[in-house]
Amino acid sequence: MKKAAAMMLVVVVVLAAVSTTQALTTEAQSSQLFILPLTHHNFSFESAGVSYMPSLLNMPDLPSWLHYSYSPAVFTGFIYGVPPEGLQDFQVEVVARDTHTYETAHRVFRVDVQQQPRKPFEVGFKIKNMNVDELLVGHRWDRLYNVIHNDLWNKSAHDLTVTYLASATQHGDRLPASPDVKEGVYVTYGSSMPFSAALLELEKEVKPLWDHHPCPSYFKKASYERFFRQHNFAVDWCSFRLYNNSLQSERMRQNMIVEEEDLRSPVISALENEGRIHLMRRDEVEKRSYTFDVVHTILVPLVVMVVLLGLLTLAMCCHRTNMDQSSSDFFDELFDDFPRIPKRPGHPDGAVRQLPPRH
Repeated sequence: MKKAAAMMLVVVVVLAAVSTTQALTTEAQSSQLFILPLTHHNFSFESAGVSYMPSLLNMPDLPSWLHYSYSPAVFTGFIYGVPPEGLQDFQVEVVARDTHTYETAHRVFRVDVQQQPRKPFEVGFKIKNMNVDELLVGHRWDRLYNVIHNDLWNKSAHDLTVTYLASATQHGDRLPASPDVKEGVYVTYGSSMPFSAALLELEKEVKPLWDHHPCPSYFKKASYERFFRQHNFAVDWCSFRLYNNSLQSERMRQNMIVEEEDLRSPVISALENEGRIHLMRRDEVEKRSYTFDVVHTILVPLVVMVVLLGLLTLAMCCHRTNMDQSSSDFFDELFDDFPRIPKRPGHPDGAVRQLPPRH
């Protein structure tokens, strides 16, 4: 018994030590891309073959604005997304499992969000020959950044940031039928500087493609496509857009967010607000009378049906009694033209009985 009690005490002490583990703290900025890389070094694993299961702390999944991707090329997982405005902080818990020894580990990452206004000018497009994990590894991410601020938007170099990143399936596109075809990546860059002449000219050039569904694959090469092709970026020009977030557009966007929050289910709202959910009590539900609905739906059609039925009955039953004499004489003359069988005297019905002929 003493040995069992000692074992239980050790287990309790271990669980208490695990529960009091402090979360790793990092920082992010609202309206700008946040990337959290996950490697086996974060969980003290010797092997690089590790699978990760991220979610919000004490929640079953990540919120809709936060995504996860794994790159088998560098054995690294990426948690990425753009924190919405007004979010102060959030905590992400990650359960890692060694695929060789099946050992598991648990870490909590606390992210402090610094409030930054949304960039007034944004340019968005789709890269169709890469997946998210392929874009984030190596130097591809830096090369794409250099194409934007060196070749297309020179004046934005001091504050050019990524304001949106998602795979094509997360954006709403269909999954490619062939596994060899890349999903594609939607990316948006923002800056406080106005659009350059190159961006305006490029949008004017590809604008006729916006009405084509699906996008034509063999469209003529855009004038600035050579800058992307030099670094192996194939851009879907049907998705190329310039966004000018003026004050009026910002108010419309806020109204759309409020309407979307009103229509969103409580489960999704709980996921995005770290479990904080408010449900109305029964006494808070507004009470209303359904008398008008019953009268409008049942009684009014019933009264109309009774009135129409009465008019139809009156027309069918009383029409013969109100028939004038000329109409009655007309019908009698019609029947007088037909030959009639002569009556036989003494027969009850006055008709002559026809006997069959004898042979």
